[in-house]
Amino acid sequence: MGLPNLSVNRPVAILMVFCAVIIIGVISLLRLPIELLPNFSFGDISIFIDIRGGIPPEEVESQVSKPTEDAVGSVSHLRELMSISEEGRSRVVMRFEPGINMNYAALEVKEKFSRIRNKLPPQIEKPVIAKFEQQDVPILITAVTGGVNYTPEMLRKIVDETIKEQILRVEGVANVEIGGGRERKILVEVDQKKLQAYKLPIGKVINVLNLNNLNLLLGELPQKKHKYLIRVIGGFKSIDDIKNIGVATTPSGSVIKVADVADVKDSYLEATSYARVNVLPVVSLYIQKESQANTVEVIRRIQEAKKKLTSGVLDKRIRLIDTYNQAITIMQAIDNVKTTLLYGAFLAIAVLWFFLRDMRSTFIIAVSIPISVIGTFILMFFQKITLNVMTLSGLAIGVGMLVDNSIVVLENIATLKEKGLDKIKASINGCEEMFLAMVASTITTVVVFLPIIFVSNEIRILYSGIAFTVTYSLLVSLAVAISLVPMLSAHLPSMALIKKHKTRKPQRLVLKFFRSRYRMLLGWSIRLRYILLAAAFCIFVVSIYIIAFKIDKEFVGTTEQQDFTIFIELPTGAKLDISDKAVKGVEEMLSTIPEVKQFSSRVEKWSSKVYVKLLPLSERTRSIKDIIEDLRTKVADIEKQYREAFIYFEEPQEVETNEIIVEIFGYDYKILNELAIAMLTRMQSVQGLVDLKIRWRKGRPEWWVKVDRKKAAMYGFTVDEIANTLHAQMRGLRATLYHTQGKEVEVIARLQEKDRRTLDALRKLTMTKQDGLSICLEQVAIFEPDVGPSKIWRKNKSRMIQISANRGRLAFGTAAEKIKKALSDVKMPKDYYYNFGENYWKMIRNQRELSFAIVLTIILIYLVLASLFESYVQPFIIMITVPLAAIGVAIALKVSHKTINIGMLMGCIMLGGIVVNNAIILIDYINRLKEKNIKSLRAILIACEGRLRPIMMTTSTTLLGLWPMAMDRSEQANLWSPLAITVMGGLASSSILTLFIIPGVYLIFDDIKNKFFIKKVKPS
Repeated sequence: MGLPNLSVNRPVAILMVFCAVIIIGVISLLRLPIELLPNFSFGDISIFIDIRGGIPPEEVESQVSKPTEDAVGSVSHLRELMSISEEGRSRVVMRFEPGINMNYAALEVKEKFSRIRNKLPPQIEKPVIAKFEQQDVPILITAVTGGVNYTPEMLRKIVDETIKEQILRVEGVANVEIGGGRERKILVEVDQKKLQAYKLPIGKVINVLNLNNLNLLLGELPQKKHKYLIRVIGGFKSIDDIKNIGVATTPSGSVIKVADVADVKDSYLEATSYARVNVLPVVSLYIQKESQANTVEVIRRIQEAKKKLTSGVLDKRIRLIDTYNQAITIMQAIDNVKTTLLYGAFLAIAVLWFFLRDMRSTFIIAVSIPISVIGTFILMFFQKITLNVMTLSGLAIGVGMLVDNSIVVLENIATLKEKGLDKIKASINGCEEMFLAMVASTITTVVVFLPIIFVSNEIRILYSGIAFTVTYSLLVSLAVAISLVPMLSAHLPSMALIKKHKTRKPQRLVLKFFRSRYRMLLGWSIRLRYILLAAAFCIFVVSIYIIAFKIDKEFVGTTEQQDFTIFIELPTGAKLDISDKAVKGVEEMLSTIPEVKQFSSRVEKWSSKVYVKLLPLSERTRSIKDIIEDLRTKVADIEKQYREAFIYFEEPQEVETNEIIVEIFGYDYKILNELAIAMLTRMQSVQGLVDLKIRWRKGRPEWWVKVDRKKAAMYGFTVDEIANTLHAQMRGLRATLYHTQGKEVEVIARLQEKDRRTLDALRKLTMTKQDGLSICLEQVAIFEPDVGPSKIWRKNKSRMIQISANRGRLAFGTAAEKIKKALSDVKMPKDYYYNFGENYWKMIRNQRELSFAIVLTIILIYLVLASLFESYVQPFIIMITVPLAAIGVAIALKVSHKTINIGMLMGCIMLGGIVVNNAIILIDYINRLKEKNIKSLRAILIACEGRLRPIMMTTSTTLLGLWPMAMDRSEQANLWSPLAITVMGGLASSSILTLFIIPGVYLIFDDIKNKFFIKKVKPS
């Protein structure tokens, strides 16, 4: 007993099965995790190593960065290794292949690094190994404000002591940076004259503070019934405790207290950054997630943590306001795809109603859409596939195809009923007759996704969601077509609201019109079949030429955003107040732009950022690129006002960046910089490129203190002693930690500002030996001005400088080709070379792999068709539809101005499985007619006319199901519209030409068979 027979005879059981599918599917949908895109990004692990004493970048590179690179360079699945060495800090960034388990990768990194940990300089702080890259865009920016009741310093204290710790505990949060306010410290500001008067070195003050702040458990004192713990209690309880500590004694025996030589105050360090929202001062938190964490889930947990803080822990006057929330962008994109999915389903059902004009038949076919979609959610849940724009796009693309099998079955059942079979037998036989055609069309659509196994991880992770959702939904729709459709056809009562002859008359007139015109054109196309095939081949060749050489190329394509970032770069060493003035100039300009909804500023010494949020696309007339181009002309005045200032713009992209990077490799930074300037000049001549910059800073101005070793030795000083003393006096050293209310506050000891503010004051700094001998710095050292190095960038163990350019409105591939041409005459010295950044090679690699996947797809389709039709020749006839689809693809891309990207190539792969379906239905019917001894020409005419309506219906439902996706103009639409446009264009041209060319090709093969094979057979 086959499934159609079982379904018709056990209707209640079948109905209960599909009710269970709906219930479980809805539960699965509610539990699916949500994200914008599958997490195909590279996993990043960073090692941060701070070094005390302000070690210059060259020494950081040789003593810290290089040994660390050598240690972790052999970690499994490492894709890229980069290090940034700057004064007092090393950052080593490891980028891993997509899709690997980052927890295992982090463990391996820690294990490799531990081997050389003890070989690094003793001045290093405790290294931090984290699963993120410091330059990643924050997923959430939260401004903390308290109105007039709280100063930025008061807010900063609350953020440091309460809010930051709670957010860092959230699973998936990698880093929280704070901007605005000043950091609380206990400052011990020593008066140099008093130190000289008492003949005390500053180091002694620092040591005394450290040695007198102690709580220590000594042991136990046993008694008869109890044991008493013995503790020494010497920790600071108040500022007065610090002031009253004795540092030394005078010859007369009186105690010299800390308060006698220093001012002790609970205060703040100098401001290192400012934060503002719409020019109002705030304290901002910049929250970054772990590289492979789910953005929506992490932000949801952060919001829960913030809710707990505002509901009971924090003062009610303190507000936490999100100025940037990546989850909102993600949810808007998800909602847009859901909307296109619903519109597509509605249009598909409307097409069914137009052709059928029968409520009962429309309901039977349309029921396959929600059941197939809901059934797909079950399989997604158990396979742990997330709900994202790619998986929803797969459903939206497939929604028009979900009814194809049901249409074919119901159409055949109706034909058998017209021949006199009762509805039970017609339902069973009608389904079983079309079983081969349905299985063939479903398998050919599904098998096209098999080549994804052989492409790169990025494409596999990004587009496997589409593959799985389309596959699952089509398999469920096949199950619906061979079980639920025959059952409903046999048992569902009539649902017609008006008389049958009235409901079907308009539909019959339309179909009669199409059939009469089609019959006339079909006869013409069969007579001119050779000419028509040659013309189609010529158009195909022209289409391939247009696709290959006349359409721009890029990786995925950029999307229209609501947010962008303005970077304000000043020369290294610029003061914070100067940066603040430049940022205020940018803020004034933003206040005049009507499309700007909100902006938040992060002001730092020489590199500041302004995060801009625009009104939704539906509420503004200009695109983000138009607004940025308008601002780019206005900020030129600010760049002129602040010498060497550079202001540029960046649009955050989930998949592809707007920046194209050129990396120059070599050793000598002087030569690298000269090459970078020469190449930048050539790149500036490329029309369309904007915001060109060299990503390397000149060193900041310095005064070098050169110690005369002989003179220093005469006074009993070493270079190390002088350097450490100067460090303590100028920058200050952490003497100890002050514990208050469960929090730790650093106690910083340094000279008062008046003693370290000017170069003359620096020359007069004194150093005192333990025996009281004091000397001025200028007695043992000379001062020379110079420019110190800034940062040393290394990539894959080679020094590097980057040039970046915003490609503006140029496609990525076009921009890269123009830059290649502009740099073709640059002469590189020996051992120096340049490359494009990873995105360019990713585009080339992935497009090459997808092109191979398209070829493999065509081969697989042939193998499937040959096995199903048990023929070597007929699969060739059916697959003529594939080149016919290329004609529509070229036209669609050219008209819509879309580029060749991963979405378009995935659409081509899908087309290979979709466009053959109509030919399968046609050829299968011709074969069944020929089995009844009907000649080829008559069989073709009968089959073409008989299958005209189902082909028109299936094509129309698929095209209109895709129409909302293709026409979508929302912010993230560029992620899915190229795929939909490609499928629509290819399917439209292929379906139309299939009806005219495939019958002619069938006869051509018959002509060849009759001429070269049958005539040669001699009678025995």
